[in-house]
Amino acid sequence: MVVLAVSIVSCTDHGITSPSPEPIPPSGSSHPGFDTSIYPGDASMSAWLKPGSPYEWVGYYLQAPCHRDPSWMGKRAPLTSMGWGLAVLYVGQQTFDGVPSISVPNIAAPSESQPPKPPAARAGIMVPATPADIQAGAVTCSRTLLTTEQGSIDGIDAVSKTATEGFPLGTAIYLDIEHMDAIPASMDAYYRAWVQQVLADGRFRPAIYVHKANASAIYDGVRRAYTDMNASGSAIFWVTSSSGFSLDKSPQQVGFPWASIWQGVLEVNQTWNGATLNIDVDIAVMTSPSSP
Repeated sequence: MVVLAVSIVSCTDHGITSPSPEPIPPSGSSHPGFDTSIYPGDASMSAWLKPGSPYEWVGYYLQAPCHRDPSWMGKRAPLTSMGWGLAVLYVGQQTFDGVPSISVPNIAAPSESQPPKPPAARAGIMVPATPADIQAGAVTCSRTLLTTEQGSIDGIDAVSKTATEGFPLGTAIYLDIEHMDAIPASMDAYYRAWVQQVLADGRFRPAIYVHKANASAIYDGVRRAYTDMNASGSAIFWVTSSSGFSLDKSPQQVGFPWASIWQGVLEVNQTWNGATLNIDVDIAVMTSPSSP
């Protein structure tokens, strides 16, 4: 057992929350959604609005340490005005098990004979630091930053950006934790500090995006983080696994009764109303997974 000493920096005008326990999601309910790293543009989002597509909600990427692209920032108001539900995502520090093969989308103009390809759904996530970043001391995404201190710093950052974007009190912020072959103690320290910082601030709710292989251990770790803060309940969980997924299933069928979202298809091209996007496909028990 690893015992972690967590130092929490809280805002002076916000106390520790004790949210009601998250109820077991209702079985059989399913609301399709999608996520894609780079904002597709207002026209595409309008074209995809249900019933133009089957999707009711979309992942909303905050600019974050391991998602430096800011294209979703400032889009809350137009998206909610269109009628989209939102799931706020914060891609924090990662272990980088296996060098990520994801790269920033190619913005070169396409040839006349070749139509432009949509950016990959996971473009911009976990992009390794460039030599120029390292030389300039601008590295924000690194396994070396998996610490209790950085978890608190990133928790403050997630809360600040969520507030700046105009999300209401009680909004759930999903900390994106990518797949790990094994969960190091440094990751335990990081995500638990992040969760506790969001709880300590009191304005928003911590939530977790996690691979199925790591879900049980991180679920237990998050519950311990709540217990250490004398907060009831647990975070909302978004679990990713491609095994057995379909839009007519419920998120709990990913294998966990406490799963509220299931991501089951990665980087697939779909076209609705003439707009083609490369997306990850999800189902949720709610129409807007971050709503209070």
